[in-house]
Amino acid sequence: MIVRFLSLIVCCLISGAAYSQVVYDITGVWKDGAGKTLQLRTLEGGNVEGALLDSAVVAADGTFVLRGKVDKKQCAMIASAKYGFRAIFLDGTPLKFTINTDGYSYKNPSAPYVLEKETKDHLAVQAMMQFWGDDYIRNFSLGGLGLSLKRAETKEKQDSIAAEIKQVEQMQRDQMNAFLQQYNDSDVAPYFIEMNMLRMMSLEQISSFYDRFTDRVKQTEKGKEIGERIALLKKLAPGSFAPEFELTTPDGKKLALKDLRGHIVLIDFWASWCGPCMDEMPNVKALYEKYHDRGLEIVGVSMDNNKAKWEGAIERTGLVWHHVSSLKGMNRCPVAKLYQVVAIPKLYIVGKDGKIIAKDLRGEDLREKIDELFQ
Repeated sequence: MIVRFLSLIVCCLISGAAYSQVVYDITGVWKDGAGKTLQLRTLEGGNVEGALLDSAVVAADGTFVLRGKVDKKQCAMIASAKYGFRAIFLDGTPLKFTINTDGYSYKNPSAPYVLEKETKDHLAVQAMMQFWGDDYIRNFSLGGLGLSLKRAETKEKQDSIAAEIKQVEQMQRDQMNAFLQQYNDSDVAPYFIEMNMLRMMSLEQISSFYDRFTDRVKQTEKGKEIGERIALLKKLAPGSFAPEFELTTPDGKKLALKDLRGHIVLIDFWASWCGPCMDEMPNVKALYEKYHDRGLEIVGVSMDNNKAKWEGAIERTGLVWHHVSSLKGMNRCPVAKLYQVVAIPKLYIVGKDGKIIAKDLRGEDLREKIDELFQ
């Protein structure tokens, strides 16, 4: 009787696991594509380049098939090495494509991929990716305009640059509003936050965007996940106590954040492979040299997973402050998860009382804030 009961439980668990899986069935014809390879790449985790999920070689008659399972609904893209990509949503619905690379353009990488039956969710993923590309360019523009504004020598020039900044920011808001108007009831909407907002935007912007989702979307698996992440971000707002952590130093010892209580502490999330992180290091070094004797401490939390490369970067660059790492990379580092680190460099300033003062400052903004704290 007990054996039969246990067998029933196992069968139910297996059936539940199978039921939760999402089948993808992607077929089609690629004109003149015989012998070429198509990839299916998941966009899970906000990774815009995607992680390889499956691939297929186009048959001699131009047909192709991609079939398999994923553990949940998710955004993905079908892509080829030279002919762009098409963003899609894996929700268990069979997809059929016609591919004609004659229409390919780097300005319109999805043009060759014609989906037989478009749905709101597929269109939403396309709009999400379009925003990412547009915002990537906008952020470069805003960075340059911000620097020009600080260097402007006349009031007339300052006003002109400030007007340009407002115009770029308005374009961003308009595009976000357009997405919400069309797709606030799409299962894809929570992914928009993960891919486009967690890295660069304020908690106020993120919360406002999320609040405009329908209740149905907020109750989806991804909707709940993003809701929980927003709640964690609110706990990381200035004025909140910085979450405590303990990690290993290069010499194998343990260092805890509480060990530095009574100091102003910069928690700097970085990695040896991160170009922008290394570009910022001269600025961080200058601040450390200027204020360390007056109580400034820095904890470099590395997102590396290779100890030799981590230690090599520390020695090569002359980073003489505290260093710790889980050596698990960014996606599996417990402290990165605790501090909602989805992109680096990322920096928190923690006061003597253990409360967060500011975050995500770089360059001149960081110098001004630290100067202010030590005046």
